[in-house]
Amino acid sequence: MGKLLVIGDLHGNTGHALALLREAKQRGCDRIFALGDFGAWEHMASGRRYFDVVNKAARKEGLLVYFLDGNHDKSSLLHELYDDKPDDEGFLMCRSHLRYAPRGHRWTWEDTRFAAFGGAYSVDKQRRLIWEAHRADKVAERRKYGSTRTRDTAGTLWFPEEEMTDAELDALLAADSSPVDILFTHDKPRDSHPDFNRKKHPACLPNQERIQRVVDTLRPAVMFHGHLHYRYTDQLWREDGEGTRVEGLAADPEVSSRPDYHRDDSWYVLSLPYSGAGEGVPLAAS
Repeated sequence: MGKLLVIGDLHGNTGHALALLREAKQRGCDRIFALGDFGAWEHMASGRRYFDVVNKAARKEGLLVYFLDGNHDKSSLLHELYDDKPDDEGFLMCRSHLRYAPRGHRWTWEDTRFAAFGGAYSVDKQRRLIWEAHRADKVAERRKYGSTRTRDTAGTLWFPEEEMTDAELDALLAADSSPVDILFTHDKPRDSHPDFNRKKHPACLPNQERIQRVVDTLRPAVMFHGHLHYRYTDQLWREDGEGTRVEGLAADPEVSSRPDYHRDDSWYVLSLPYSGAGEGVPLAAS
């Protein structure tokens, strides 16, 4: 039997990433799966260094790190750089020990069927676009004084591909709508109701509807998501009496300002093959 450490948003926080690698090793896990907003910013030098550091630490610990894309990951660049570098399971190999799960990717670990659907809406979209415009103004100002830099700042802080489109989801579900045991997403499903929900903006709802459609179609026993930066458990029931347990995980400490936050809220040990037995216990007891 194997163990998988499922983790919430990292946002490129190297210290928290390395702490969770140590946690995974201590818990007897051989894999880590991150639920988006991982820190995929390889259009910046800091993002490339982050990938290198996490990969080196994972190699040292003998772990493989997998992630799906969140709204703050530049997924278009991941495809541009790594589409021609899939591993034997179809993950894109970003580094020797670092793998990306594209939207709609399916795989099986220890007789347990998985699917991953990344993406979400950024509530800070306008602020990020303002920052991008400010960067463009600075580049233009430097050119007045002889700088030859012609850098395009668009798409450096806000990524147009951050959400799945309806057409994208239609195609993914048309290709394979068979059930899975475990679903990994970045966004929450429409019907889950955490006590604390920082994603109630009307513009967030279309993608939550898409995730709900994924849940209703793939009928997972349990799904894990990030994005809210809040740890909660909920249960969604279908008309046939079957249901999906929703596990929302918290994020890295630098973005989790709630007074009741604890670092352990950001991870969950999942035993494989998945049977449901013993699941849902408090994290402190896992």
